[in-house]
Amino acid sequence: MLELATTLRTWAAEGRRVAVATLVAVDGSAPRAVGAALAVDDTGRVAGSISGGCVEADLVAECERVLAGGPACMCRYGVGDWLEPGLMCGGTIDVLISDVAVLDEPAWHQVERAAAGLDATLALGADGRPCTDPVVTLTVRRPRRLVVVGAVEFGVALCALAARAGFAVTVVDHRETFAAKERFPDATAVVVERAARWIAARNWSDDDAICVLGHDLAHDTPAILAALRGGAGYVGAMGSRTTHERRVEALAALGATTDELACLRSPIGLDLGGSAPEHTAVAIVAEILAVRHGATGLPLSRVPGPIHR
Repeated sequence: MLELATTLRTWAAEGRRVAVATLVAVDGSAPRAVGAALAVDDTGRVAGSISGGCVEADLVAECERVLAGGPACMCRYGVGDWLEPGLMCGGTIDVLISDVAVLDEPAWHQVERAAAGLDATLALGADGRPCTDPVVTLTVRRPRRLVVVGAVEFGVALCALAARAGFAVTVVDHRETFAAKERFPDATAVVVERAARWIAARNWSDDDAICVLGHDLAHDTPAILAALRGGAGYVGAMGSRTTHERRVEALAALGATTDELACLRSPIGLDLGGSAPEHTAVAIVAEILAVRHGATGLPLSRVPGPIHR
């Protein structure tokens, strides 16, 4: 439910009644994780997804039943047969169907927090109401931060893709001519400042990523060192292997330790073969996600075990 908070807030502001299907349990392999949601309003609009298409039609019908006055219910979907909706991937899921109208004011406040990009938690019972003995506890966190250092064309592509992937993107460049919001419409913020100073003045966490895309050692090297020492979970720098070697020498001259240098991901991104800005953006975001989830970055066909951890 919380993953559709922005849509729920918009539809509520329009005066629409809304039913939501929320994935509350997964056994085995399933397309999506607990918390995935599908919403239907009283005009027939649909938003979100539970299974990637396997059971959506049935869930829409269940939501319409609730909107017509029916009670909240729990639906279970397994493999099924050709006469009934079911999952193709072999797992089993439990989905709670409920009317958003049953949420009380504190619960709706959590929806508003999620819609505003803030941390939010919502505990729901089998009737869809908030309770202390829930069948599911939904949690969302603020969007992960991704900083693009260098207002270059590769940064434009990275900003657009990362924003679609759920990151709050900030572009930082000391050159006012290039660091213009019009060039980066998908960015949460565009900052005109020396990147090293801006990075050093902020707190960073394992969820944050900093990508240095410039080609100016004088500005990029201090920014990389500030990022390595700031605690961001991912620090990458774009450039050739020759550029990387020069950067390592420059970083060492500034006092970077061996452990700090080992945390620098350069050349940046996974080996996907493309060189266009858009292809490079895919390679960078893919590496960031692999690092965050502790994944290998290998083709799934070469990785044993479940697809979804």
